[in-house]
Formats: sequence, structure tokens, C-alpha cells
Amino acid sequence: MFRRVPRKLEQVLGDEGANEFVDFINDSFAANKENVMELVFERFEKRLAEELNAFRAEYKQDLADLRAEFKAEIAELRMEMHKLMATQTRWVLGAIIAMTGIFSIIVKL
Repeated sequence: MFRRVPRKLEQVLGDEGANEFVDFINDSFAANKENVMELVFERFEKRLAEELNAFRAEYKQDLADLRAEFKAEIAELRMEMHKLMATQTRWVLGAIIAMTGIFSIIVKL
């Protein structure tokens, strides 16, 4: 990363000191980069977990709402079906009674 030191600093440190200083700076930057990457990864992982939890909660709520709506629709359909069956039963009974009356009249003739 870091390759050279300024000339005046190299004069003060000497060739060996400048090389050691460059190595020290490079090691420090590498360690810092690694620490930053770990920190960013941990924050990303935490944020991802939070988002997933929020998504799961929203999904569960949507699913619960959908189930409640589905149950209400089924209950409504059952009521309509019951009303239709009651109406149909009345018509069938009315037809049987009418047929019995008509059949009685026909038998008497």
C-alpha cells in the first residue's frame, strides 16, 4: 500500500529505518483494513438479521390477516349456502304438497 516515505523523513530515519517505517505503516493499514472489514461485516449481518425479522413479522401478520379474511369468506359462503338450501327445501316441500293435492284430485276423478 504505502511504498515510499518523504525524502526528508528518509534522511532522518536512514535507509533501514525508512524501510521499517514503511513496513510498520503497511502492517498498520492492513490490520486497520481487516478491522474495518470485520466491523462492516458485523454491522451488515446485524442489519440483515433485523430486516429478516421485520420481514418475518410482516409476513406472519399478512398471513394471519389472510387467514382471518379466508375464514370470514368461508363463513359467508356457508350462510349463503344454508339460505339457498333452505329456499330449495321450501320449494321441494311446496311442490310435494302441491303434487299430493293434485294427485288426490286426479285419483278422485
